[in-house]
Amino acid sequence: MWKFPKTYELTISFEHLPMFETQLQEMVLEWETSHFSFLRPFWVLDWKTKPEPLGHSGFSLSLQRELSFFDSIRFFCFPHSFAKEKKDRLTNSLRDKLRGKGITNQSPKEKTSHFEKIQSYFQEPTELRLKDVTTIQASLQLEGMLIPLPMRHIQMHEGDSHLVLRMGLLKTIHYRLHSKTFQPPYPKLAECYIQTRDTHKDKSFGNVYYSFLGYFLEIETDEYLLPYFGLKPTVPQPIRETIPKDIWNAIKDVPKSDWILTSLKAEELEFRPVYQVSTSLPHHLK
Repeated sequence: MWKFPKTYELTISFEHLPMFETQLQEMVLEWETSHFSFLRPFWVLDWKTKPEPLGHSGFSLSLQRELSFFDSIRFFCFPHSFAKEKKDRLTNSLRDKLRGKGITNQSPKEKTSHFEKIQSYFQEPTELRLKDVTTIQASLQLEGMLIPLPMRHIQMHEGDSHLVLRMGLLKTIHYRLHSKTFQPPYPKLAECYIQTRDTHKDKSFGNVYYSFLGYFLEIETDEYLLPYFGLKPTVPQPIRETIPKDIWNAIKDVPKSDWILTSLKAEELEFRPVYQVSTSLPHHLK
């Protein structure tokens, strides 16, 4: 009789990170205090760091998760594709977390197969349906923070940077062939934008925009789910840590209405408008 596995283990490594080992250890210890919540449903069994030449370092994580009955059958029948899918998802979650700290590893990029490109195409969200959308403006002291925005210069006003937070209740995520529908109480989702100015190759400046930084949720420990839903990137951790929890109270004070967001690949606020479902008219929130 066949015996299906009940758990699955794997190891993920990152090398050539542009930071000293002591800095890397501090960062991983910070993740450990939150029990590596962004990697769930996997949990970390052990982690190690190692020094590298020229002030670089690397680390590895040993992870494990329980398998559902369906996953255990998949792993039993297709072990290689199952392992690759899980490793790729975890690697991307870690890479997003490192980017949030302004860190990128210098390893060469792996080639993406045609199957992976097709799979990614159908897993990309095409539309979000939101309820009770509202927008608030805020200022943030960015001194000492590394924000990964290539070819963009962050605008500063007396030491502060201007943010726009657009929030709402997430009802449905539409993909090309299917939809993910949530039930009440709907998760509270927000987009974060920061005021930037284009920079050109000759170091001159261009137009001013509110550039999209990423998504975040009211419950921070649930944000590991965002990449699984195709909602990327997530807000860089240094900024996420400064956003107060009481911003979500603003959702209660808006009229009850449904909105859709379709331009999910756009990078500026003005090119990511939301439309009211009842009228299909663009609504530019202030």
